[in-house]
Amino acid sequence: MRQVQEALKGIGIPVMAGVWRATSANQNPPAQYAVYSTTTTEAAHQDDRVTAYRTYVYLNLWSDIDPTDTAGRIRAAMYDAGFFMVEESDKGYNQPAYDTATTQFTVQWTWCLQTEVTPGAP
Repeated sequence: MRQVQEALKGIGIPVMAGVWRATSANQNPPAQYAVYSTTTTEAAHQDDRVTAYRTYVYLNLWSDIDPTDTAGRIRAAMYDAGFFMVEESDKGYNQPAYDTATTQFTVQWTWCLQTEVTPGAP
């Protein structure tokens, strides 16, 4: 989603849709990176027409080091871009903030962006 990429372009770490993938040049993930996915729903209707959408962004920060400062930059960037936070967690499913399987810290967010529908737009 272009809005997420644009919002996070200045946080100083790579941001990717979906998952981090190894490349021939980079077999190991960077020390910090963020990945995200999105879901869009209809948010408002008028006269039997959609008038607004909500896009939910499921954003994960993965970090070999303490993620506190980077998490703060992410929060500030997303707020500045007009997103609102639905939730933030530093705990995974039955795991603490430090994931022993990946030896990384993780912070997860759900963000939301509401956009108005332009009449006649596709």
